[in-house]
Amino acid sequence: MMAAQRRARIYPVVMPDRRLRDRPAPRRRFRRHPMAVAMVVAALAILPALLYVHQRTEAAATGYTILRLQRELARLESEHARLQATVSALRSPQRIERIAMTELGMVPPRQRQLAAITTAPAVVASPAPPRSLAERLGAWLGLGEAQARELDR
Repeated sequence: MMAAQRRARIYPVVMPDRRLRDRPAPRRRFRRHPMAVAMVVAALAILPALLYVHQRTEAAATGYTILRLQRELARLESEHARLQATVSALRSPQRIERIAMTELGMVPPRQRQLAAITTAPAVVASPAPPRSLAERLGAWLGLGEAQARELDR
């Protein structure tokens, strides 16, 4: 039996020139997913609003802190005034004399317990020798400390 031979058919094909084959393939254009674009646009639209709300919140918190500190300052100032009044009352000579007489049993001194002491006139003290070189130089030049006095008329 004899098999039928296949017949090969030849089809003409046009091959491109060499110049076209050496050229690099064109790059594919990157397509963005529409949902990703929408998310980026939404984030960029909401970000300024979030920053504004954060700024206003911080300003309100700072205002409340200032009010709290002002109240505390007023309270401390009134307490300070109260304590100053207490100190002045505790330091009064009448109170000290009353406590000395009642609680400590002290009495005012009698006349013969007091003595007057007379002292000799004060000896004119010589000025202390200058210590530093500048003071020595000033003393040598006759420059002393400034003294206040009335002008001669």
